[in-house]
Amino acid sequence: MKINKLFLALIFLACATASFGQWSNKTMSFGGTTRSYRLYVSPNYNASNPASIVMTLHGLGDNMTNFSNLGFAQIGDTANIIVICPQAVSDPLAGTAWNSGAGMMGYYPNSSVNDIGFLNALVDTTIAHYSVDQQRVYLCGFSMGGFMTYRMAIQSNGKFAAFASMSGTIGSGISTFNPARHVPIAHWHGTADSTVFFTNNTYGLDPDSVVALWVNNNACNPVPDTTRFTNAVLADSITVEMHRFSGILPTDEVRFYIMKGAGHEVLFQPSNDITEPMEIWMFFRQYRWLQAGIADAAGETATMQFFPNPAVDYISILSNGKGLLEVLDITGKRVLTGVITEASQVLDIRDLNSGMYFVKFSNGNSSTVQKLIVR
Repeated sequence: MKINKLFLALIFLACATASFGQWSNKTMSFGGTTRSYRLYVSPNYNASNPASIVMTLHGLGDNMTNFSNLGFAQIGDTANIIVICPQAVSDPLAGTAWNSGAGMMGYYPNSSVNDIGFLNALVDTTIAHYSVDQQRVYLCGFSMGGFMTYRMAIQSNGKFAAFASMSGTIGSGISTFNPARHVPIAHWHGTADSTVFFTNNTYGLDPDSVVALWVNNNACNPVPDTTRFTNAVLADSITVEMHRFSGILPTDEVRFYIMKGAGHEVLFQPSNDITEPMEIWMFFRQYRWLQAGIADAAGETATMQFFPNPAVDYISILSNGKGLLEVLDITGKRVLTGVITEASQVLDIRDLNSGMYFVKFSNGNSSTVQKLIVR
């Protein structure tokens, strides 16, 4: 990973003065092996104010110690973030690598390692030991860590509110794209990336193809709004523009940061016009995943009733527990969403036009869908 040297020097200075003692190296037993990770808890952590989690995944051949210098710890000191930096295990041929689906010529590093399970277990153990807002858990990664971020976003997104990939795409080993929900996504990529190519990527999909998949999945408008960052640092020969794709709900958003002239690197001020970790946090902090933390240990099948039907202004909902409620139009687009926290609740449908809709209730184990007529 290429990190600005001045930025690293500032990080090391900060660690030497105030923050160093807050990083801790930890291990946990998972899948019959001992897995390692680093954890950062701000000196300002207060159990009465539940913290967010940002999990960061290093690239191929990198390690948790180096990647923990990315900069999220310094953001966490004021933003109430617990930062987790896990360690990938070593592959016999590729070095430290995630089972991300990124591969070449039919070889996929660590293809038998259950990294999906490990990352989910790591979130669970952090929640068990600290006061955490379970609706504000986020995942990002660089290079192969970005590939792994996308694998989680596609195959195991239930614990995470939003995802960001830096210079990593969807690996060629991922054959099915079915995230089963709308997922807030931010993708960063340099047009001069000579490792994970901007076009003709040898390890998986090209960035524009990845973004197109998420835009379609989230039912976004395919025509984005474009923002160009001020090109104040001419010496880096890099300009950055952000393409923002919007959907019906704010949580449908997909962002594509095109770093023109950038290679396989993470950008930091003052050497560049932006600091990627800060931009990622500004993106993350907008989102909550409302279904996260809903108790599903009992394994009950979701059941729901509502009345009246047809309805005009309100419906009363009866469910067998907590869960996520969605109202979908006849095209499958979400028009209302909320969390069921009581056995009986009232839903305001006054903003819906007359017609047929579907009400979906999910409790983490299963879901049920029923037809609703609005007059």
